[in-house]
Amino acid sequence: MSFRPYESSKNIVDFYRRYLLTTFKTNNEIYDNQLKEILKKEKIIFDGPYINISDPFEKGHSLKELAKQEKVSKKILEIKKFYPDRKLYKHQEEALLEANKKENLIITTGTGSGKTESFLIPVINQLLKEKEAGTLDKGVRTIIIYPMNALVNDQIRRLRELLSETDITFGRFTGETKETYRDAKKEYIEIEGKNPTENEIISREQIRETPPNILITNYAMLEYMLLRPDDSPIFELKNSHKWKYIVLDEAHTYTGTKGIEVSSLIKRLKTMIKRKDIKFILTSATLGNKDSNREIINFGENLCSTEFKESSIIRSSTSLPNTENEIKELDFKIYRILSEKIRENNLNSEELVNIIKKYDENVLENENIEEMLFDMVLHDKFYYKIREILSNETKTVLEIAKKLKIEENDLTDFITVASKALKNGEKLFEAKYHMFLKGIEGIYITLKPSNKLFINKMETYKENKDDKLDIGYKAYEITFCNNCNALYIIGEEEDGYLVQKSKWNKFSPSNVYLLNTELIDPDYDLEENRYELCSKCGKIKRESSIEKLNCGHGDENINKIIKIKENQLNKCPCCHSFNAKRSILRSYYLGSEAATAVISTALYNELPAKEYKIEKIKRDEDDFFGNNAFEKEEKQEIEIDKQFLAFSDSRQAAAFFATYLQETYLNNLIKRLIYIISQEEKEKLERGISLDRIVELLVIELEKRKIHRKVSYEKIETNAWIYILKEFSNYKAKNSLLRTGTLMFDIDYKNENGIDKLELSADEVTNLIKILCQSMMKDASIEKLKEFSEENIKKISITNKKNIYTREKNVKNEMIEWCPEEGKTNKRLKYITKILGDNSDNIKFLRNIWDELEKKEILVKLENGKVLNSKKIKVRSIDKLYMCKECKNVTPYNIRNICDNPMCKGELEEYDYKSNLDDHHYSYLMKNLYPSPMEVREHTAQLSNEHAYEYQKEFKEKKINVLSCSTTFEMGVDVGSLETVFMRNMPPSPANYVQRAGRAGRSLQSAAYALTFCPNTSHDLNYFKQPVTMIKGSIKPPYFDIDNPKIQLRHIFATAFSHFWRKNREYYKEKIDEFVKMNGFEKIAQYLETHPEELLNDLKNIVPETLKEEFDIENFGWINKLFDEKEGICQIILSKYKESIENLIKEENELKEKRNYKDAEKIKRSIETIKNQKIIEFLSRNNLIPKYGFPVDTVELEDNNENLNLRLSRDLLSAISEYAPGSEIVADGKLITSRYIRPLAGYTWPTYHYIKCPECLTLNKSLTEKEIKTCKQCGTNFYSENMKKYIIPKFGFIKDKEKPKPVGLNKPERTYKGTISYTGDDEKIKFTDYIVCDKRISLGNSKMNELTVLNESQFYICETCGYGIVEDSKFKKVIEKKHKNTNGYNCSNTQLVSYSLGHEFLTDVILIRFKDISIENKDKAWTILYSMLEGLSRYITVDRTEISGCLQWYRDKEHSRGNYGFVLFDNTPGGAGFVRQLENEKVLIGMLKEAFKVVSTCSCGGVEANTACYSCLCNYYNQKQHDILKRKYAIEFYKEFSDNWNENLECSKMIENELTNKNFIKNFELKILGKGKKITVPEEVWENLLDICEEEEKSFIEKIKNRNINNIEEPIFSENIKILGTNEEIEVNLIWEKKRVMLFLSDYYDEYEKAKKTDWKCYFIKDKFEIDEFLERIKK
Repeated sequence: MSFRPYESSKNIVDFYRRYLLTTFKTNNEIYDNQLKEILKKEKIIFDGPYINISDPFEKGHSLKELAKQEKVSKKILEIKKFYPDRKLYKHQEEALLEANKKENLIITTGTGSGKTESFLIPVINQLLKEKEAGTLDKGVRTIIIYPMNALVNDQIRRLRELLSETDITFGRFTGETKETYRDAKKEYIEIEGKNPTENEIISREQIRETPPNILITNYAMLEYMLLRPDDSPIFELKNSHKWKYIVLDEAHTYTGTKGIEVSSLIKRLKTMIKRKDIKFILTSATLGNKDSNREIINFGENLCSTEFKESSIIRSSTSLPNTENEIKELDFKIYRILSEKIRENNLNSEELVNIIKKYDENVLENENIEEMLFDMVLHDKFYYKIREILSNETKTVLEIAKKLKIEENDLTDFITVASKALKNGEKLFEAKYHMFLKGIEGIYITLKPSNKLFINKMETYKENKDDKLDIGYKAYEITFCNNCNALYIIGEEEDGYLVQKSKWNKFSPSNVYLLNTELIDPDYDLEENRYELCSKCGKIKRESSIEKLNCGHGDENINKIIKIKENQLNKCPCCHSFNAKRSILRSYYLGSEAATAVISTALYNELPAKEYKIEKIKRDEDDFFGNNAFEKEEKQEIEIDKQFLAFSDSRQAAAFFATYLQETYLNNLIKRLIYIISQEEKEKLERGISLDRIVELLVIELEKRKIHRKVSYEKIETNAWIYILKEFSNYKAKNSLLRTGTLMFDIDYKNENGIDKLELSADEVTNLIKILCQSMMKDASIEKLKEFSEENIKKISITNKKNIYTREKNVKNEMIEWCPEEGKTNKRLKYITKILGDNSDNIKFLRNIWDELEKKEILVKLENGKVLNSKKIKVRSIDKLYMCKECKNVTPYNIRNICDNPMCKGELEEYDYKSNLDDHHYSYLMKNLYPSPMEVREHTAQLSNEHAYEYQKEFKEKKINVLSCSTTFEMGVDVGSLETVFMRNMPPSPANYVQRAGRAGRSLQSAAYALTFCPNTSHDLNYFKQPVTMIKGSIKPPYFDIDNPKIQLRHIFATAFSHFWRKNREYYKEKIDEFVKMNGFEKIAQYLETHPEELLNDLKNIVPETLKEEFDIENFGWINKLFDEKEGICQIILSKYKESIENLIKEENELKEKRNYKDAEKIKRSIETIKNQKIIEFLSRNNLIPKYGFPVDTVELEDNNENLNLRLSRDLLSAISEYAPGSEIVADGKLITSRYIRPLAGYTWPTYHYIKCPECLTLNKSLTEKEIKTCKQCGTNFYSENMKKYIIPKFGFIKDKEKPKPVGLNKPERTYKGTISYTGDDEKIKFTDYIVCDKRISLGNSKMNELTVLNESQFYICETCGYGIVEDSKFKKVIEKKHKNTNGYNCSNTQLVSYSLGHEFLTDVILIRFKDISIENKDKAWTILYSMLEGLSRYITVDRTEISGCLQWYRDKEHSRGNYGFVLFDNTPGGAGFVRQLENEKVLIGMLKEAFKVVSTCSCGGVEANTACYSCLCNYYNQKQHDILKRKYAIEFYKEFSDNWNENLECSKMIENELTNKNFIKNFELKILGKGKKITVPEEVWENLLDICEEEEKSFIEKIKNRNINNIEEPIFSENIKILGTNEEIEVNLIWEKKRVMLFLSDYYDEYEKAKKTDWKCYFIKDKFEIDEFLERIKK
C-alpha cells in the first residue's frame, strides 16, 4: 500500500484534535463544546493539505546534437549515464555554453532541476577536451566544495557511475578518507562489494602523489588541507595553472557567519594556488527573480572575490510535454480504479493494461505501464485544467476541488496516477502535498451570561462591535485541574478590578480563581476567599464586604468565584489531588515535544506498513492438461518499514525529541499490544489470568512484531515485566488500562462471610481490602521488584525506589507504615473512617486487615518488610466502572457509593466508559495504533562524524525508522526513497523549507508529503496564516558582511601556521603533545618575528581592506593577539593543556599511592587521550583557527575524561545557558549534567560589577563597584546593595562526575540567558537622517559596538575549582557548601560566591531615533521595538533569532525631557550584516511596512487591539514583556506616518551629520526654596496627601500607604523649587531631598512636566507607577 496524502492529512488532524480535546477536557460542558466546534474549523489548528505542482523543465538539445555542433567533446557521448540521446534541460545547456565562454556561473534552478549535471557536464567536457588535446595528466582541474560530508559521499557515487569507463581521475578528501591505499581498498570492498576502478583515487597518500582531476571535499576539510604541509602537493604551483574551476554546491547556505568563513577560505585557496583568474560555478536553490540579479551578483562576488555578470546567472524555465493525439475528456472512474491499484503496488498486472485500454483506446499498448499512464494523462482535458489552476499558484485540495466541482478524493486519485506517469525519464509534473498544524496558545473565556470561549488572546469581547455604548465582556485566561478538570480563571487584582494576567509567565505573578464554587471542599470555603466578579467590567469585591459590588451592570453579570491564594497550587481544593513538585493546574499550552510526538505518531500510523507484490508463478506441468506450462499471477503481502525525517531547528531540540518520541511511542505501542492480548484472551481474562501469564503473552507479541531488535530473550522478558508493572502502579492515570476500560489489576481475594459487627457484607469486605491494597499497587510494592536492578526499579516506581511496607511505624523510617502512629492518620485510615464513621476501633480494624492479608499470603516478606505477592495479582477484564461526581476518580470497586479518594466527599455513580471513550485519545490509540516498531535516533552536530554516518547508513538500510535531525539533513543528502518529512517548527526561510520538504518524494513515481507543526512563536504563527509564502516564497540572495574581525583574525592565524609548517615541515606533528614537546609554539613565534614577506603578501590578498589597519598587517601587529604574555591565545591554550595533564598526573599518582591501580589506569588512558589530540583539531577547538559551524567564541563542555565520543561545543552566547552549572544536556540518548566552570591556573575569569537600571533597563557595568553610582543613560541613582557581579566563563565548562543518565520524558533542566543588552559607547556615533512621510528618522550606525548578555540565575560558584550550583538564596553573597573538585577530591574551598554568567561581544549595531514622535511610555516603546524586529526579520527573510534589540533612553534638542530610542543589533558576534541593511532606504521602509503589517493584521485583542500574542509580537525570549505589549501602541505609532501603508511610501536620506552626547541638553539643577513642611512621622506622609488629592487618586495612594515601610526618608510636604537655568518656580506635593525624588498629584501635571527637566526622579500619581520600586527609592 502507498501513502494517501489527503486521507492521511484528515486522519492526522482528527488524531491531533482528539488529543487536544482529551488533554484539555474540563468540567464545563459549555466551554468544552465550544472548543470542540472551534477546533473543527479550518485554519484554526490545521491548514491544508496544499498542493503545488511543478511543470517539466524546458528542454534544449541533446549531448549528441551539441556534439554535432562541436559545442561539446564527442567523447562525452561515450558516457552512457549522461544519456547522450536524451535532451538536456535548457538551463543545463545554457550553463554548458556559458562555461565554454569561460564565464563564472551562478546556477539557481532549485531542487530536482538537475543542478548537479549543470556543473558536471561543463567540468567533464573540459577534461575530455584536454584528453582529446593530449594534455590531460595528473593534477586537479576542478575542486568541488560541499557544506557537509553526506553530500560529498552522494557525489562520489554519482561520479563512479559516470566516469567508470573514462580516464578522468576523481577522488574525495574528507575525514572519512583513509590514509593508505591498503586500508582504503579494504573499506571500499567491504562497503561496495567490489574493487575500485583505476581512475578513482581512494586514499590520502594517492591524492597527494597523483592529485585527481576532480577533487571533492567539504569546506572544513579544505581548511585542514590548506594547513597541513603534507597536503601541499595538491596545490603545487607547477600544476595550479591547470586548475579550471572551483565549484561551490548549495551556495545559498553560505549566509551570515558561514558565508564570512567560506569567503575567507576561498581567498586563501586562491592565494595558495596563485590564481585570481580561476572560474567559479555556484549552484543554489532558486534565488528571487530577475529583479534580484544585482543582489545575486553581489553575493557571488562577496563569496568568491571575483567578477560575475548578469549572464552568469542561470535560471530554469518550464514547458509542457508535446501532445500528438487529440485531447479528450476521460471518465473519472479510471483514476479511481488505477489509483487503488497503484496504492496496492499492483503495477505488473495485465489487468492494468486492460483497464487503461477500456477507458482510453487511443493509448498505445506498452509493457511499461508508467509510459501508458503518461500518454493517457497527457491527452486528458483534466490534466490541463489542473495545470491552469496550479501553474503559478499553490492551493488547498479543497479549494481546487471546489473550483473544478469534483470530490477531493477524485483530485487526489488523479494526482496519484499522474505522479506515477513517466516517459523517457520525464514526468508530467512534480506534485507535493504540504500540510500545516499549529498549537494552542492559551484559552480565554468570558463569564456568564456571555460564556464565550476564544483560542486567540482576547481582553474584551463585544457581541455587537458597532454598539459604542456596550463595554463588552472581560476575557480571562483559564486553567484546569489535571485530575478532576475543575476550571479556574487567572488574573490579578488592580484597583478593585480583576485584570488579565498570564499565570504561565514567570515574570508576572497572578492568582487563580475557582469558577464552580459548589465543588470546593469546606476547608477551603472560607468567607475571606469568596468573591463576586462582574463579567462586563471586571470589578471584583469580597462577597462578605459591607459595600456590595456596585458597578451598575446588573445581577445577571455577577459571578461567584473563590480565590485560591497559593502561588503554586499543589493541591486541588476540589478533588484533593496533590503534587509536591509542581502545580496540579494544567495550562492550555502544548509543549513542543508532546504535540510533535502525538503528530509523529499519527503520521507514522498513516504510513503504509504493507505492500502488495504481484508475481507471475510459472507452472511447468499440469496433471489434467498435460505438459502445457502456464503462468499465474499471485498477490503477496509484504511487511515494509515505515520511515520519515523529523527536522528541528536546534540540536538540543532534535536530541531530546529523539528520546521523547521513542519512549512515548513505545509506551503507546505496549498499551496497544496489551489491548490486542485483551481481545484475544477475552474469555480467560473474564476469569482472571496471572501476572506471569500476561507477561508471557506480551513477550510473544514483542518478539512477533520485532519491537526490540538485537536484544536477548531475557532482556525482552525483563522489559515486558517493566511494562506490565508500570501499568500496575499507574492504574490511576488518565491513559491507564483501567480508565480506558481495557483491563484491571485485581487482588485475588474473596471474603465469604462479611463482618456483621461492622455491618459490612462479604462483597463490601472484599472490595474494601482490594481498595486498601491499591495504595501498595500505586507504590509498586510487589515481590517481583527484588529481581530488578536499581535502574529498572526507577522505570517502574514513581518514587524511584523499592517501596516496602510494615504493619506499624518502622524505627529507621525506611519503610511505609500500613497503620499510622497513635493520634495520627493516613489515607487508609481516612478511607475506613469514611466507610465506618469516626470510631476509635478503626485503627484496630486496619491492623486486622493487615493480618488477614498476611494470613491469605497476599503479603510476602521482602527484606525487613512486606510487599504484595505477585502470584496473588490477577489481570481481569472490566465489568463495571464507577466515577466520583466531584473528583472524577474512576474505580472498579464500589462500597455504598462512597468515593475511595480519602480526601473527597463525593459520591460514586456508574460510569458508562464505553460511550465516554468514543473520542478519547488514549482509548483510540489502544484500539487503532498499527503495531509497528519504531527506532528513533538523533542526527545532529553533537555526534562524531563516524557516529552520524553510521546512523545515516542504518536509516538508508531501513534499520532506523525516524531520524531526528537538526539542519544536518536539510540539503541534498541521499536518504533513499522517502515520501514524507515532518518539520517540528516552521523553518527560518523559504530556502530552508524547500530544502527540507525536498527530502520527501525522492522516488520518481510518487507525490511527496511535507507535514509542518507551528509552535507558539510569532515566526511560526505568521507563516501558519500564510503558508503559501513559505511553500512558494521568494528566496532572497544570501547576505553577509566579510568585515568580521574575530573571524578574519582566525584566518590570519591559520595562514600563519600554514606558512610556518610549509617552511618547517619537521614541526608539523599529528599529535599536539609532540608539537608541545618540540616547543612548537615558541618556534612559530620566532618565525613570525622575522616578518616573512611571502606571508605578508598573502595576508594582503586575504584580509579585507577595512581590517588591514586594525590588525596592523603591514607591521605584523596581530602577532600580539597570539603571543601576548597574558592575553595571547597561544599562551592561554598552552596553559590549559599543561594544567590538564599536570592535574591528571597528580590524580594518577595519588591513586597509585592508595593502590587503586584500576582507576589509575583509567586516568593514564585519559592523559594519553589528551596528548594524542590531533593538532589541527586542538587548535580549532580552542578557537585559534577557523572552526566552521561554530565561528566565534566557542567553548566546550568537557566530558571529565569519560570519552563519550560526543562533540559538545557551543558559542559562548549559547553556552552560558546550555552549559551553565546545573544545566542538563541531551546527546545521543544520554543525559549529561554540567557542574563546573573550567578554571585555569594562572588566569582568572573576567569579572564585572553591574546594575540594570530599573527605569530604562540599561545595563551599567564596570570593573569596580565604585564606578557605578548613576545610570549612564537616564541618570537614575543606584544603591550599592543592588550591585551584582558576573563572570565570563571563557575557558569552558566541565560535566559532573556522575555517569550520564537515561533521558526520560521530563524536559532537561537548564537555566536561561536574558535579553541581550547594548553596553557600547555611543559617545560619538555617526547618525544619518531619513525622511519617511515627512517624519525624520535618525539612524546611528556602529560597525563594532559592544553587547552583553547575562544568565542571571542564582549561581554560586567556587572560585577555586569552578564547582557551581543554582540556589535560590536571595540577598546572600556567599554560601557554605562542601563539594568535590573536578578530580573527584574534596575541594579546599567551601565558600561559593554569588555570580551571574555573562558574555560580551562586538557586533553590528543600529540606533534608531524618531525625531518628530514622542515615545515616553515604556510599554509603547517595547511594543514598537518588537514590531520593528519582526518587520525587519520578515523583510530581509532571516530567522528572528538572528537579530535582537533593546530600548535606549536619550535626550536631545527635540526631546529635552527624554525619549525612547531603539537599538537593533545582530546576535552574531562580529556581525553578520543584517541590521546594517537598514542604511538602505528600501530596507528601512520595508521594515516599517512589514512591522505595520504584523500588528495590523493580527486579530488578538479584538478591535481594541489591547493585547499581543505569539502570532504577532510575543515569543519565548520576550516573556518579561508579554503582559505589557499591546498591538494598539504600534498601530497608533505607525499611523503617525501614514494611514495607508499599502501605498508606495517614499524614504529619502538627508545629509549625514555627526551627533555626540555633547549636543544633548544637559539636565537642569534645582534649588529648594524652603517653604514646605517637613514630615517626621511616616503615617502622616500619606495622610497629608489623602487630604488634598482627587477622589480617583485615593485608591492608589491607599495602596502606597498599605505597602509603606517605616524606614523611609523624611519628606517635605508642599515645597517650592526653582529650576536653575530656566528660572521656573514650581510647587511639589512631596519631595525627598536626600533621595532626589519628587511626587506630584494629578492637578500638578504642568509642574510635573517642568520638574522632569531636572535630573531628579519624578513620579506622577496618575501614571500608577510601580509602587515597590518607588518605595525602594525613598527608603533610608
